[in-house]
Amino acid sequence: MPTIKMRFSKTRASRLSQVKLLAIAVLLQTIRKAECLYEDTILNFLEQLRVRMCHPIPQLGLPALDPFQIHHVETEINNKYLVDFTGSVTDFNLTGLSDFDIDLRISTIRKSIIDITLPMTEFKSIYTAKGSLAYILNLSGDGNAQAHIKHLNLQISFNLGIGKFLSIRNLNITVIVGEIYMDFENLLEEERINDFFHALVNELGLELLGDLWIDEKALSEQYIQERINTFIGQYTLSDILKIIGDSGEGEPIFDSGPPGDCKDDITFN
Repeated sequence: MPTIKMRFSKTRASRLSQVKLLAIAVLLQTIRKAECLYEDTILNFLEQLRVRMCHPIPQLGLPALDPFQIHHVETEINNKYLVDFTGSVTDFNLTGLSDFDIDLRISTIRKSIIDITLPMTEFKSIYTAKGSLAYILNLSGDGNAQAHIKHLNLQISFNLGIGKFLSIRNLNITVIVGEIYMDFENLLEEERINDFFHALVNELGLELLGDLWIDEKALSEQYIQERINTFIGQYTLSDILKIIGDSGEGEPIFDSGPPGDCKDDITFN
């Protein structure tokens, strides 16, 4: 009799384990289906945004972003030790922001991953810059300015918290740049130094940018994470999905806005 009881107990325990495993599998499948819905909603919102970025989007409080234009702005910086200059930008024109390609995986139990690539982002402008850098290099900028970044890739991962309100933690950002180029006419007073400076940036810009990001990565990620949490911490996941998606409650966010005529084709989702 004791042997029979032991066999029965083992059989029952085995069946309970199988039921638990089945329940976990069903739960994980249900969670993944919900995560796919989140991803589809976000991608659809981004596609609807992309095809409207040549117009102001009042629903989001955004100006036209591609091209992003500034007619004229003036600025002045004087921190007494490093930079002392006055400058202006006229007819600033930035293009390429709507050409982004994005891949994402939203997860509530593992790391969420967002991979963003901008093939080519370029600006052109007329500028002035008068002053000095560290009281060593004199700025005499006056003329055309142009610069571009090719193949900018941002690989972002984080843990998403969906308690009472949204939050993220363990933010990690990897920056990869394919090419940097800049040409500011007459930026530095001495022509030879001006040529050397541009050559330095254009030849070693990627390495310098990489070193700078390594030095500032931890502080930058902490600052960005705090700013994100300050914003999203007032919303639930359901709130965000209602804002960016057509939830059937109220008017869809883009229905009364500008037409989606900025792109000829849909490039993702």
